[in-house]
Amino acid sequence: MTDLAEVRTDPRRRRKAERPGEILEAAFVEFSRNGYASTTLDQIAERAGVTKGTIYVYFENKEHLFISMVREITKAGFDAVHGMFATHEGSTADLLRAQFSFMYQHIVEDRRRREVVRMLIAEAPRFPELADRYHQEILRPCLDMLRQALQRGMDRGEFRKSSIINSPQVIIAPLALVDLWMMMFDDRQPLDLKAYFNAHLDLVLNGLLTK
Repeated sequence: MTDLAEVRTDPRRRRKAERPGEILEAAFVEFSRNGYASTTLDQIAERAGVTKGTIYVYFENKEHLFISMVREITKAGFDAVHGMFATHEGSTADLLRAQFSFMYQHIVEDRRRREVVRMLIAEAPRFPELADRYHQEILRPCLDMLRQALQRGMDRGEFRKSSIINSPQVIIAPLALVDLWMMMFDDRQPLDLKAYFNAHLDLVLNGLLTK
């Protein structure tokens, strides 16, 4: 087993440990600049300062590298929101308030994540396999987590029984609109995100809470 202290003190080991992150960062720059189709592994390797063969040590192919890049950018936000679900002991309404508040503060305004959304929208028609992998590995776990939160509220009698459990996309649809709005209109018709957040949460909770 590699000793962590050795990695920290040995520049060669430290450099190797940092290499996947450097490749992912280079991939983000190149994919953002050129799009998925026009970006080559040679371009990414050159930007990362490694050989093309080095990329294959960590990533199976360009598709795997792209999805790994998306996962890296979205992972911290997903883990934080999931952690709230796992540890929250109060009402489910308060859980959703905390999760949505985090999403608006740390995810909605994340330009790198929004750039990933832009790339996926642009590339999905030509590369449906990318959209499928994004759905399977990233989006579906998010929807499953939201579905679990809704089920929690229904089981506790806090939320009314509703078909929303089968279509949790409806609850987060306003978040998708924020992405589109900011990509198209942010410099001319900027959103008041605080007011938008309050309206979004009000709409969701008033549609879910038992009367």
